[in-house]
Amino acid sequence: MMAGLFVALLGLSTSLAVALAPGLELAYSLNRATQGISISSDGRKFLSQRYSTSDPPQAVELLSDNSTRLYPNAAWNSYNSSNPDSNPRRTFVSIDGARIGPDGRYWLVDGGSQGVNGSSKLVGVNLTTDAVDKLYYLDSIIASSSSVDDVRFNAAGDVAYLSDTAGALLVLNMTTGHGKRVLANDDSATAWYPMMYNGTLVPGYGPSGNTLQVGLDQIEVSPDGVYLYYQPCNGGLYRIKTAFVDATLTNSTLETTLGDYAEPFALTPSTGGTTIDANGNIYVSDTNLLAIWKVTPEGRATVLVQDNALLWTDLMWVTADKKLWLPASQMRPGANGLMAKGPNYIFTYPIEAGPAPIDHA
Repeated sequence: MMAGLFVALLGLSTSLAVALAPGLELAYSLNRATQGISISSDGRKFLSQRYSTSDPPQAVELLSDNSTRLYPNAAWNSYNSSNPDSNPRRTFVSIDGARIGPDGRYWLVDGGSQGVNGSSKLVGVNLTTDAVDKLYYLDSIIASSSSVDDVRFNAAGDVAYLSDTAGALLVLNMTTGHGKRVLANDDSATAWYPMMYNGTLVPGYGPSGNTLQVGLDQIEVSPDGVYLYYQPCNGGLYRIKTAFVDATLTNSTLETTLGDYAEPFALTPSTGGTTIDANGNIYVSDTNLLAIWKVTPEGRATVLVQDNALLWTDLMWVTADKKLWLPASQMRPGANGLMAKGPNYIFTYPIEAGPAPIDHA
């Protein structure tokens, strides 16, 4: 147990409570930078924790006594790049996305490390047995520059879509394990301008003066399964019919021309994360204004809530009680690219719908 890593705030400080926008409520405060939250249909809560400059990424379950445990176990969270006995095929190297899928599994996207075979993978944890029972290695699909980030699923649950921030989309047949990398360097998947945070351009990881540009990252699927929505981190939301995307697995022509079917959908801002509700509304975090946007199924984009506490909100979640869960990861520009600074909050905000039926259990 790591009880010290997680503290639930039952009594909020007056200064923070007064500062919050109407409807925005503080659910938890964490000592460790938390990228995302996933909540199962029976109320179990799982956190992906990263963006620390000193601690490795980890997945944890929040228990009823507000302590946490490494999930699914300590072994999966034990990767050590300096230890030659550490197996990147059976440990989390870089947890970049996490989601409870329509099949009820807790799916974790391991972006891995470039040049480390077996480190880039999609890991499915059975929530009944708390054991990994599905595992897809992505080495044969990705490019040398790839960084796999997030995952969503088609209506049938047999195709996974994974974003590649190098500017591409991975399409994976979950029955056969066969996959394709599509939209590579397509205009719709490319970051044309640096990201912004709180009024400034985000510094990159390169030489002084370099800025951060992140390709295709956020993805969502419409509640009826007809459309896949996607965008680079710098914003600009597109949509494309899933029938075309799925067909790239067997149609070599569509594989190379898929971008021709992409439609501009909404002019969204620099974004940390997205989610979608049962009515088809997409929620987009704004890293510049520190806000959450709502994009309707018609493409109308408005600011839903803004608060300075919403620092780089990332992997959001919608629950059946019509709440939008907002993990403010605290990732922000620093002297060494991006870094997180505590305290790290998870908020909730009321919305008008529950989760999309094919989005998560």
